[in-house]
Amino acid sequence: MKKIFILVIAIIITSCGEKTNETTEKQPTVKFAEADISSNEIVHLTDFEDNYYSLDQILADHKGKIVYLDVWASWCGPCKVMMPYSEKLQEKYKDKEVVFLFVSIDQDIRKWEQSAKSFNLIENSFLARNYPKAKLFQDNNVSSIPRYMLFDKNGRLVDDNARRPSDKDLETTIDAFLAL
Repeated sequence: MKKIFILVIAIIITSCGEKTNETTEKQPTVKFAEADISSNEIVHLTDFEDNYYSLDQILADHKGKIVYLDVWASWCGPCKVMMPYSEKLQEKYKDKEVVFLFVSIDQDIRKWEQSAKSFNLIENSFLARNYPKAKLFQDNNVSSIPRYMLFDKNGRLVDDNARRPSDKDLETTIDAFLAL
């Protein structure tokens, strides 16, 4: 009887610990004006409420998922042409472990906001605040847009010049990474 009691207590303690570990603490929201943006080693991003994020943080938040990064701008005609294709891709992969990130390189925040909202880019839509100086943009020669990048489930860049959303081969690539 004593052994059963100890076993039950051990299971309860272990279960409580697992539940605590499963809940990830939400980091406090930091406004862009309060963030340390001194380093160009990372991509500094803001959302529609001017909350600060780093691309590294977002990739870490989506660990275990494929991340398709779309670098675009409101003034870019080819970027706008690709948006309906992106929407179809998002619909196709909505129940899969794929995240679509939209990072604008606009200099005018209002134009970015208006354009992003017109394309219904509400979720996972950010403004790059240190384009073109950020290491990711420099190392991968991101000098023209639209530009697409693919990150694996561990947040590693696996394709710095991924196929456009209109290219059917992109689906084959995403499906292959999902199968890993």
